[in-house]
Amino acid sequence: MIDQGVTAALAARDALRSTNGDDSHNFGTGVRRTKRANRECTYTDFLKCQPLPFKGTEGVASLSQWCERMESVFHISNYAAENQVKFATCTLHSVALTWWNTHVQTVGHEAAYGMT
Repeated sequence: MIDQGVTAALAARDALRSTNGDDSHNFGTGVRRTKRANRECTYTDFLKCQPLPFKGTEGVASLSQWCERMESVFHISNYAAENQVKFATCTLHSVALTWWNTHVQTVGHEAAYGMT
């Protein structure tokens, strides 16, 4: 029983050695790095990710790929949920953009852009 307690205490100590207590790790080097501050991602940052445009004429497979790409960009870049629909709809062109504009007119601006 004492052995289990000692083993658990040593494991906890080793785990704390590699962290700063704020989820930023030192990777066993002894030098602790500071945690990066979260910053708001802007539309310019979004464009740097080279999002795929979607025209609405490419078919279901392309729509699926577009959705997956958008989700990936949002996940990797940690975009705020309130900006995701707004940024994604800026990549719509042609028939897809016409559909979106009609949708906004039908349900209203707040409801359309409030989708997540």
